[in-house]
Amino acid sequence: MKDLYSELEKKMVRYQDLLKIKVKDCQENLVIIDNNIIPNNYLKNGEEMKKITGGKMYVRKQVYERLIKAQNKLQRLNNKYSLFVTYGYRSLKIQRKRFRYILKKIRRKNKDLPQTELYEAVHRMIAVPEVSGHPTGGAVDIVIINQKTKKIIDFGSKIYGYSNKKHYVFSPEVKNNAKENRLLLRNIMMETGFAPFDGEWWHFSYGDREWSFYYKKSFAIYNQLLDDRSI
Repeated sequence: MKDLYSELEKKMVRYQDLLKIKVKDCQENLVIIDNNIIPNNYLKNGEEMKKITGGKMYVRKQVYERLIKAQNKLQRLNNKYSLFVTYGYRSLKIQRKRFRYILKKIRRKNKDLPQTELYEAVHRMIAVPEVSGHPTGGAVDIVIINQKTKKIIDFGSKIYGYSNKKHYVFSPEVKNNAKENRLLLRNIMMETGFAPFDGEWWHFSYGDREWSFYYKKSFAIYNQLLDDRSI
């Protein structure tokens, strides 16, 4: 199983890949995700950001427009389902704090790991701040819920569950029903222009470096926002 996961990791976008991507920020504004159109709420790991935004969730304007298209696509396929966003824009300050925490944690367990490999290992769990998508307003963490029960459908692992590697999109430990649900979410998001991240089945982005790398664009259109003045 370890070898299978190693093979999956080799195919994932790396920190070093994203460092090479140029950015020409289009200066697009952050907008609020309307709860009546696309349900959203911060989970436990979003408490810090919730204090900043007052519970509102922000993304760049084009990201929001594409989320609405994705929601419409999903509900044409199954009107019992809805997208549910658990994270959008994240301040660079919070991203740096989280990165340092995971970096220390992994470093303690892998004292002999070279710096480049250490950063790549951390990046698979929390993006290196200087290339991360959430602080650009271009990345979202998103799931599908049953509208009647308000519960997340089966994706084979909990969102933000890092105790094992079942959160990898193509984890061999995930059962068929969960695989189908992951592919349903992935296909809908990609059909509306989002780039997936194979290390987290819930993470998608548009306009950031990861999107630029995945779709072989000349440059990214969203850079990290240096403060929260747009909120």
